[in-house]
Amino acid sequence: MPLEVNKHVQRIRRYQPFDVDTSEMVYERADWTQPQFPVVTLDYLLNAIERQTTKTVVLTGDAGHGKTSLCASLLAALRSDGEPITPDVRKAVFLELSEAEGARPVGRTRSGRPLYILSDLSELSPQAGAHKLVELLDPPDEGIAIICANEGQLRKCVAEDDNPGKGGTGRAKVLVQTLTEGIVRGQVSDPDGAVTVINLNYQSVATDNSNGGLISWVLKQWTTTQWSRWKPCETCDAREVCPILSNRKELNDPTHGPQRRAAIRDMFAAAERTGAVITTRQALSVTSYMLTGGLSCEDVHAKYQRSHSNRLWQAPHLYHQALFGDRLSQQQRHLVPAFFALRKLDPGRVSRRQVDDRLDPDMAGDFPPADASSYLQKVRTNRDAQKQAEQLRGVYTFLRRADFFNSDDDKDRFARMGLQAGDDFVRVQDKSRDPADTRVRDGFLKGLEAVQGIHRAASNPDFFVLDPAFFTHRARAAVISRRVPSKGVEVVDQVTQWQREAGTSATPEMRNAVEWLNRAIYIRIPSVASDQDVVSVEADLLRFELLTRWAAGLRSEVQHEAEIRGLSGSLAELADSSNQDDEIQVLVGNVMRKLMIDVGDKIRSVRA
Repeated sequence: MPLEVNKHVQRIRRYQPFDVDTSEMVYERADWTQPQFPVVTLDYLLNAIERQTTKTVVLTGDAGHGKTSLCASLLAALRSDGEPITPDVRKAVFLELSEAEGARPVGRTRSGRPLYILSDLSELSPQAGAHKLVELLDPPDEGIAIICANEGQLRKCVAEDDNPGKGGTGRAKVLVQTLTEGIVRGQVSDPDGAVTVINLNYQSVATDNSNGGLISWVLKQWTTTQWSRWKPCETCDAREVCPILSNRKELNDPTHGPQRRAAIRDMFAAAERTGAVITTRQALSVTSYMLTGGLSCEDVHAKYQRSHSNRLWQAPHLYHQALFGDRLSQQQRHLVPAFFALRKLDPGRVSRRQVDDRLDPDMAGDFPPADASSYLQKVRTNRDAQKQAEQLRGVYTFLRRADFFNSDDDKDRFARMGLQAGDDFVRVQDKSRDPADTRVRDGFLKGLEAVQGIHRAASNPDFFVLDPAFFTHRARAAVISRRVPSKGVEVVDQVTQWQREAGTSATPEMRNAVEWLNRAIYIRIPSVASDQDVVSVEADLLRFELLTRWAAGLRSEVQHEAEIRGLSGSLAELADSSNQDDEIQVLVGNVMRKLMIDVGDKIRSVRA
């Protein structure tokens, strides 16, 4: 049988920006015959442009979120009028978008209103962009305008329009105001309903709903047996030693495939919860590299021709190793920043006794990481010892990663990624959780006390706020500015935080406008005065993990100085600067004392 080149593998490889073969990285060079992920933002857009009050829609976010692709899908959906979208329609839409400068209609809504699209605001100078924004705030013929812009360029153009000395009108600032409302309260429309700004930086590639988001969808599409995409591999001479085909079989296995794909989705979701913004483009690049192991069919054929039976070179190219980009250079990883976020959560670097004890190097599978005899040789020199240690570390890194994705127990996935507080973080968004369970709240507060240098034993019914002067220069004694009863403190997820800020129980628009994943939690602490707003401290998964470890006794003031400074700034808002009492509460070590001013300005100390 001959050596076959699979065109499906070639197509997948085009999502990797590491060589000149890249052609799937942007919509303008995509293959229009391929199915597209049914993103919920498209449905939201289709509904938004049919509202009578809507005049302008802005799609903003980092490059690679799919703003152009959304516009193309919108036009295709309008032209197909409910019928299946054909490749010819997609190609025609592409030709329209390539000339879409917002000057003339490129389509019509279902109600007949002309639709104007500005496909990239970044192509205009700030002055020209400001003029175009003002123009598209009120499109001709009662039409609707859709503007694609990254946030930085949008703010530059709005600032240009807000300068009367340069002929600015000040009208465009409604766009930034609406964008800010989306960040603070999750609303995507202005009060009049004329402007809608969808911040695609909230778009998730690993949503927590039933479909699992883009990652789950892509893995199914690329590994499915429903089409003849993998047929050439069945007749290829190198099929028995091909890591690409092995990856496909592992991820599409009827028994273990679903749990492996779910573990990959959980890995991406955890990365997003640590604060990383993973765009659609980055997700496709990482998934492509993971599935192919960075290899092409020709690479596999070359290795097969050197040795038909060699099974020791495949290990780094297996999906559970390639996902972390070990073989990529720093420069290549910078092209796809998602690799950095995933490497922080590498289960291969986390040693857990209950995991390591069951790992067996002799059970490494068809493609072991190394010859077993290579790390069992006798050690004679320090160099031999170092070499053996490196080999053993590599073997156990391989085994831990493989076991993470093969394990059918998903209860300790966060712990295996090095995140002991991950389960508590996710539990905050569980609306059915027991309200009497205050572990997360108490741990959060204890961590915030540790930020200030307070380390009290056990669980306490109150929360201390030091005088801001003692935050960074904590001596043996520190003045307590305020004691906050824990009972009035609550920990909420992102959606609930937006609802509290808006003073409503209605679901924020942002929740339904993008593929959603709760990426942050907030602790809401009552302010000093009853007429002031509640002070909210935000924590992504990494910050929450850090607070939890601080609460447990971790001391890392120098290493995390910037994080401590940011949290201290939030806590300073809780300090009570209006206290005029002659009684001062002081924390000496971990003992509360009161300093009372007596007659003759004498200061007396008593234990609280």
